[in-house]
Amino acid sequence: MHLYTEAKHIVTEAIEHAEGCFDTAHDYLAESCDGHAVAIYYHKAIRFCAGNDTSAGEQWLEDTGGIAQDGDSFGQIACRISFATLLCECESILADMESANA
Repeated sequence: MHLYTEAKHIVTEAIEHAEGCFDTAHDYLAESCDGHAVAIYYHKAIRFCAGNDTSAGEQWLEDTGGIAQDGDSFGQIACRISFATLLCECESILADMESANA
């Protein structure tokens, strides 16, 4: 999966769902990313992490409480990193679109 392409699709869907309201679209992004296959399924998350630069997501997790929690499996950590990476890319795209419309 190409990170930018998937994130752009999610952002476009969020803006449509929010009827053009960027604040509402922002709220929708977290829900969409949390329910995405790379945030749920270990195999998909591991493949996603292996194929994409996850540094933004890893930094986001470090800033919000840490990448790993006690008792986490490798798959759980990969899902968490995938979610955060996808969310960061979506938020970046949404911010760019909002700037362009300002």
